[in-house]
Amino acid sequence: MKLLRILPLILMLASPLLGAEPAPEDDYQAVAGKWVRNDQAGNGSPLQVEQEIIGKKSIVRVFDLNGKLIHEHQAQFRLQRMEEVNVFIYFDLEVTAGPNKGKRQPQPRSFAYRIRKNQFIQVEGLLREDPSPTRMLIWLKKTPPQPDV
Repeated sequence: MKLLRILPLILMLASPLLGAEPAPEDDYQAVAGKWVRNDQAGNGSPLQVEQEIIGKKSIVRVFDLNGKLIHEHQAQFRLQRMEEVNVFIYFDLEVTAGPNKGKRQPQPRSFAYRIRKNQFIQVEGLLREDPSPTRMLIWLKKTPPQPDV
């Protein structure tokens, strides 16, 4: 009897992922590498944000105008496909540098993404149950400098 009361709750929590399937290895290879984007601090000063994706781990670093590291966090992640949407799910986030060092966010968060040429397009706040405000971030692939020939 107790199981019958709990079953609808379990189904409701699992429903956003029922149509999802694990992404193939090609998807992990497509997101691998270093990605960069520009941002602004609360006071308007420019920031550079770098995301390094290795295997199934993401490391995000934020640098101030002078190139000083002011924040870093890392998280585990997995990729899924839901019909026509790619989903990036990160979890076990831990702040490893900056004023919030040691802060943890174990619960998973997710966003829709797309890789197009040298762009990693991240859209937050669209997926069901996502409390984030809707915003789009565009990361550019950071390629190593080419040697002079």
